[in-house]
Amino acid sequence: MEGTNISRRNFLHGAGVAAVSLAAASALAGCSPGEQGSSEKSSKPVAYTPDETVDYDIVVVGSGSSGVAATVQAAELGASVLLLEKEFKTGGNGRMTEGMFGSASSFQKKEGIDITFREVIATEQEFFNYRINNLLWKDMVEASGENIDWMISHGVKFSGVVDNYYGLGKMNAFHWFEGPGDGSNYIDPMIAAAESMGAVVMTSTPAVDLLIEGDTVKGLYAEKEGGGILLVNAKAVILTSGGYANNSNIMMERGYDLTYSINNGVPGHDGDGLRMAISAGANDVSRQRCFLREPYSFGIDFFAPMTQNIHRGGPVLWVNQEAERYVSEAAGAVAPGCNSNAVHSQAKSYLIMSQDVVDSIVSSSGYKDLQKDMDDAVSQNPAENIFKADSIEELAKMQGLDSTALKATVNRYNELCAGGLDEDFNKPAELMVALKTAPYYIFRQDLAFWTSIGGIDTNRNMQAVNELGEPIPGLYSAGTDGCNLYRETYTMNVPASCNANNCHSGRLAAKNAVAAYS
Repeated sequence: MEGTNISRRNFLHGAGVAAVSLAAASALAGCSPGEQGSSEKSSKPVAYTPDETVDYDIVVVGSGSSGVAATVQAAELGASVLLLEKEFKTGGNGRMTEGMFGSASSFQKKEGIDITFREVIATEQEFFNYRINNLLWKDMVEASGENIDWMISHGVKFSGVVDNYYGLGKMNAFHWFEGPGDGSNYIDPMIAAAESMGAVVMTSTPAVDLLIEGDTVKGLYAEKEGGGILLVNAKAVILTSGGYANNSNIMMERGYDLTYSINNGVPGHDGDGLRMAISAGANDVSRQRCFLREPYSFGIDFFAPMTQNIHRGGPVLWVNQEAERYVSEAAGAVAPGCNSNAVHSQAKSYLIMSQDVVDSIVSSSGYKDLQKDMDDAVSQNPAENIFKADSIEELAKMQGLDSTALKATVNRYNELCAGGLDEDFNKPAELMVALKTAPYYIFRQDLAFWTSIGGIDTNRNMQAVNELGEPIPGLYSAGTDGCNLYRETYTMNVPASCNANNCHSGRLAAKNAVAAYS
């Protein structure tokens, strides 16, 4: 997933739908055998009595973008492969992806597009203050063109369009799948290719714990669809379970109040890979890694034009729980993920608009229904989170903020707008629109999640490593379970780099796992 298509869909989901999503996320955090609902290692190992035992060279946990790549690659190399998927359907969040990053692909060569590693790493290493492993980037970028050709050879369908993904990326490297952002055109052909080469795919079969002998991973235990425990003896395990964003316990451990959040991703990403890797001694770096997430307002369709136009910053005013302005509302111009970083830096965040701002957004975007949609949101007010008033003081009281403080904040902001220079937080002058004309609106800003990105520390061979960087024999991790390209922000500067890494790391894990026992 890279972001969202800005298309007209149902405007208001209402509090009911979002509440159901929250309930589902809570239910999904319920533990399978051996699962603690947390990333922390259990103090008591769970004993299993398997009623069936099978032997494979490679077992892959999770059938998303990285899992199918690992499975196809391992099978292509002649390994016997078992792919386990805990949900009833394969693909995970991979079915929601729209494309892949590529450099030197056949599509780019045809269009005369030349993307160099220097261009890629220039933006990323400086953004992350040189705290990332540039060699991981180098491996992924230099393999990306061949990876796309490899996918095509296994039936993956690309549209042929290569662009910068709605202007969010800084280079024309986004390769769109065929269809309207349909990741199924990647997942389904890869599953078919894997099965044609003899790989076995089991759905509704969650892996629950690793089989560890000494310091070596020798396979895993899984819960069979019809009940009972399956013991899988394997020469290597590749964890590609898609992260932990659906696990409410892990999310709360990391400081996220999920009361009014939503998860737009596919269910089932409960941190299974992270939990099992930690049990084998892997280094947990999840607190230093990031999410694909964006601000929104609870109960409002995230994909609606209103959300996309007002919650991505711009000529609006953001204040915190103390009614203080706390950031440049153009934070997302640096990288889209910075909007959510800023919102999460405060206990609460509120977006304030006036008629002046509404008119400005309509004029610049052509979104003529903005006023109507905002008034519809006010009338719904799904969680006491959206209000409209004729004065700033009244608006503050409706939302439970200090009216004197909010009035002072707005007055200061209007002064800065009048002077044409944001002396407080350096927002560009063209986005400084004073809040002078009623009606006034306030939206509480909540967070919408798709996936966590990163958690299991790995080396360049995609081996899971301990805190000293030493590989754990028999254990590999790929995709968003083991993505170490970023730190606290998924920038999107290099469009679809996360999904390209899914394919690349899955292939690389499989190649190295097969080579290790051959």
